[in-house]
Amino acid sequence: MDRLTPVVFNDAWGSHVAIASLQGRSIPAAEPESELWMGAHESGPAGTDRPEGSDLAAVVAADPARELGAACVERHGERLPFLLKVLAPGRAISIQAHPSAEQARTLRESTGDAVYVDDSAKPELLLAIAPFEVFVGMRDAEEVAAIATRLDVPALSRAVEGARGADDPAHAVLAAVLATPAAEVAAFTREVVVGCVRLSEDDDEIGSAAAAVVAVAEEHPDDIGLVVLLLMHHRVLRPGEYIDVAAGVLHSYVRGLGIEVLANSDNVVRAGLTSKEVNVPELLRIVDPSADGVAGRGVALAEGVESYPSASDRFLLHRVVPGRELPGGAGPRLVFCLRGDVRLGSARGELRLGDVESAFLPADEGAVHLEGRGEVYVVTVPGL
Repeated sequence: MDRLTPVVFNDAWGSHVAIASLQGRSIPAAEPESELWMGAHESGPAGTDRPEGSDLAAVVAADPARELGAACVERHGERLPFLLKVLAPGRAISIQAHPSAEQARTLRESTGDAVYVDDSAKPELLLAIAPFEVFVGMRDAEEVAAIATRLDVPALSRAVEGARGADDPAHAVLAAVLATPAAEVAAFTREVVVGCVRLSEDDDEIGSAAAAVVAVAEEHPDDIGLVVLLLMHHRVLRPGEYIDVAAGVLHSYVRGLGIEVLANSDNVVRAGLTSKEVNVPELLRIVDPSADGVAGRGVALAEGVESYPSASDRFLLHRVVPGRELPGGAGPRLVFCLRGDVRLGSARGELRLGDVESAFLPADEGAVHLEGRGEVYVVTVPGL
């Protein structure tokens, strides 16, 4: 078992309070803190307490068969197939979608690393540990038309009317909005925001979504992404609720605090609310307007163990009550103690974890029992 030293990222959209507060550091933090990574991703591998001082990416690379297990290597290659994070946006993250493995692989055959840097999908699951506001999945054409009528913004109404009769009207509206000439974007978005200020007074789901768009406009003025948000479902996840986001699902995480687990991939395409590269043609190629995030709560897997179902074959997140054996003993595992004081014990040794501490369990660790008190999450490879 390896105690991990996680990596804090300081993206501009991060919170000055959330991660520092979890870790018991002074708040506000000097810089915005967006993510706390616990994994073996090469862009921010967690440290380990091995004598040679290797980070987790180096540990796995040195002996993939031992650390991951032969079955995991055969299925997913010689990298840890998942990454565990604490995600803490203080402002909206870019509107984005991820390709399927086939879409990424096909494009890389002709463009190399120009758009995608690996052949993997990047499914992700977000579990709220504090209220978490998101826009995930696209509304159908009828919902968008109803919103356009209530907003009464001519440019949006024209986009909706122009999409009538298209094979996929929701996709056609998205394409029309994203095709807005640069010289017209500011006026279009300002009209939409004015309309959203008015709609935000309405006591319904559209009113709540409109209020959220107005708040995002404070952070991203004159961004075409503000219009795109209105084409998407708005949700606030309560603590204990999760959403599973598969390939092709349009999404933007607005603000909150959560645990995120995702495939160990960097494949992402953005459409707005970002200073990073936007690739509208590729986003329109991979986005699936009919695909939505799957929301829910954990389901009992065994006594004292609940899981958060995902469509991904790369990861499965569990919550485990102390006094139980950890699931997934035939593959690699990441263990995260959100709060508490727990002990991990196996035939090979033991490790204590406190608040916001984590550990990597290699495939050959065997059975591991959890004792103590606390809120503990475990990531495993499905079927191992």
